[in-house]
Amino acid sequence: MPSSKPVAGFTFKSREFDEAFEATVAECSIVSREEAEHFVVNGFVVVKGAFSKDHASHVAEQAWRELKTVHSVDKNDPSTWARRGAGPGPAGYTRLRGSDKQHRVRTLAPRAFQAQLDLVGGAHRFPYNGDQLEWGEGVVSNLGIPDDPRWRPPAARQPGWHKDGWHFRHFLNSPEQALVTVPLYSDIQPKSGGTYLALDSIGPVARLLLDSPGGIHPDSVQGGGYLIPGLADQCSEFGELTGEAGDMVLLHPYMLHRVSINPSTRPRFIANMAPVLSEPMDFDREPDDCYSLVELATLHALGQSSCIFQQERPIKGFKPFPFRDEKEKSAEAEHLRDEMRAFAKRGIISPEWAQDCGYMSNREFAIPNREFGRSLSPGGLFE
Repeated sequence: MPSSKPVAGFTFKSREFDEAFEATVAECSIVSREEAEHFVVNGFVVVKGAFSKDHASHVAEQAWRELKTVHSVDKNDPSTWARRGAGPGPAGYTRLRGSDKQHRVRTLAPRAFQAQLDLVGGAHRFPYNGDQLEWGEGVVSNLGIPDDPRWRPPAARQPGWHKDGWHFRHFLNSPEQALVTVPLYSDIQPKSGGTYLALDSIGPVARLLLDSPGGIHPDSVQGGGYLIPGLADQCSEFGELTGEAGDMVLLHPYMLHRVSINPSTRPRFIANMAPVLSEPMDFDREPDDCYSLVELATLHALGQSSCIFQQERPIKGFKPFPFRDEKEKSAEAEHLRDEMRAFAKRGIISPEWAQDCGYMSNREFAIPNREFGRSLSPGGLFE
């Protein structure tokens, strides 16, 4: 896992921010001070040995069995690995159900459990003090096609960048996704199908959400969302998720990411879980109420030591797109078009290249011959 910036002190400093950071770090048990600073500055941390390699091997072998019985993919015959599973993604990329078994994270993986508590500010920030945090045994496979000519290094103008959270209206303080939690069930070396990360995307996303107190529709920031290209255009630091079986990567919930082509002979197995907070995030806490590291990373990206966010619409859940019936798809498409039109009126316009990479665009709603000083491209709203 690459580091987007050397960690040698914060790039944003104030007495209030430093004091808040020190108070939060003092409460951490697993995450070190250096790791906490790395998360605040760079938006991710790798927890080494977060769970046992035996469990990782168990889940990976179960994935191979499902690939064999459901998709006719043979572990010992790489010529079968390119067979496409159901759903989007490149050949060799398949979401697998696994067993119906659920594992309490506190029991299965105490280090993984405590690291999550450290990042969100303690057990009390999770419902039931985190006792109901569970991992299933489903995985996302990316098996690989050796020397696949479609492989490209990560860059802004590529399809599929997204912000997780297809089931809720997105606000700056949304509690529905405390972290993006990624356990690794296989070793992942560079250029081996590891998820691509836009390492400097937290700032653009945070500024968009701060400027949108009414929230944004979840479809706007998924793999084809019209807001994604403008956010990605502001990013210049990219990397790929790497690590060893038994590691866990914790990402800030705002970090943009996308699937990558696996041009190696090394199969990749991961999962992606999203723990929920008991209450919305708070960016203006009292001195005796510690910020979480997620909140501090958000404030750091905004360049502020505190921030008052006034949410103007209630929290709302959504049925994810793949599970909507035709009537629901039609209704949500109309709601999304209303939002696209409203954002265009604010001067937030998808860049010209968006549709070439498979994203939606709201350029059709732009007012002709108008100068948009608040575009999603660098130099506008988010500077």
